[in-house]
Amino acid sequence: MSEFKVPDMTCGHCEKSILSALKKATPEAEIIIDLGQKLVTVKNMSDETVMSLLKDLGYTPEKMK
Repeated sequence: MSEFKVPDMTCGHCEKSILSALKKATPEAEIIIDLGQKLVTVKNMSDETVMSLLKDLGYTPEKMK
């Protein structure tokens, strides 16, 4: 399980966009989004894929753990 800080994730629309993109790329991935903490936690998807998808959406993610 990997955790990413997404400081520019600010609203429900951001949350839905991220969830949709990640699920489309890897339907079997487990994704938890904490908008208040600005965290995206992902299981069953490579860190590189998550980072690439978030950057493609215009966000500036950073790997937490």
